[in-house]
Amino acid sequence: MDKLFQIDQLRVICVSLFSMMAAYVTPTKGFVLALFVFFSFNIFCGMRADGVSIIRCRNFSFSKFKNALCEFLIYLVLIWIIAVTMSAMGDAAEALVVIKTMTYVFSYVYVQNAFKNLIHAYPKNVAFRVIYHLIRFEFKRAMPTHVKSVIERIENEVEKTEEGKQ
Repeated sequence: MDKLFQIDQLRVICVSLFSMMAAYVTPTKGFVLALFVFFSFNIFCGMRADGVSIIRCRNFSFSKFKNALCEFLIYLVLIWIIAVTMSAMGDAAEALVVIKTMTYVFSYVYVQNAFKNLIHAYPKNVAFRVIYHLIRFEFKRAMPTHVKSVIERIENEVEKTEEGKQ
């Protein structure tokens, strides 16, 4: 009976710890889900860039996957540490704003890296290149070449005009 009592006490402790963690994690579940979607997209694009064949498991680099997974877990830990810390200090609503901002930043990094991998996987696809340059705010590179040359000519004229004024 004593062993059964100890197992029951252990079960109560585990349920209590899980409940406390769930209380802090539940408000962040949408952010975590969004981050997981971007992480998965990034992994998929990275596998396409490396030429990974899922059926035969060729070209799969476990070390790259492990590093990506560690990066994702670091993001999650940062989000949850901030949520727990700020909630404990009475700033639960502000914690969600901070977590949302961090999720946007992490998602931006994932999307940017995913499109870089897509460019590597599909070098002739112009749409991926344009989207990648737009994401990176490189508008000049995203435009067609004839427009790019016009923009460069105008920039040179503006620079000459500014130098002439000084």
